[in-house]
Amino acid sequence: MKRIIALLAFAMLAACSAKYQTEVTTSPVPNVDFAKYRTYDFGREGQYPPTGVEHVDTPQFRAAVAQEIIADMAALGYAKVDSNPDFVILMDVGAAQQVDQQKVDDVSSGYDMAWAQISDKDVWNEGTIILYAADAKTGQLIWSSTASGRLQSYPGYEKRLERFNDAIVHMLAQFPTRKP
Repeated sequence: MKRIIALLAFAMLAACSAKYQTEVTTSPVPNVDFAKYRTYDFGREGQYPPTGVEHVDTPQFRAAVAQEIIADMAALGYAKVDSNPDFVILMDVGAAQQVDQQKVDDVSSGYDMAWAQISDKDVWNEGTIILYAADAKTGQLIWSSTASGRLQSYPGYEKRLERFNDAIVHMLAQFPTRKP
């Protein structure tokens, strides 16, 4: 399993075809008082671990993703600061090769080998983006969201960035809005 990220490139939007649909799961931490949070910064200097995926590890791609997060958080009422934030946002991105397990089981069980051959359509990369928010003073997790979906092969920089940012938008849509 390779750690590939089509970084939120995976971000597989609901706007994509069903084959490339993104699944988003948000996990708010119970009893967190978001009223005390106004400002944030990126953890790890806004970097996610290297993925090995073309385009995704470039400074331009990372900067474009950071700008999407900044815009989305501003729309939610939070301000990005360079020092003394109330909370930090961290991101992890990865990808793993998946195989149609039914086909593998059928081939290894000696079923009809004529139809049970593994093909390119039975193997794909699935990407995952995880966003975390943690209290800057205590380090305690206050919110998280995961987006995952099937990655397209070689979609190019622009399409990968679009899909990645779409995933971010869907993930942060579940972040608590700051009340003035």
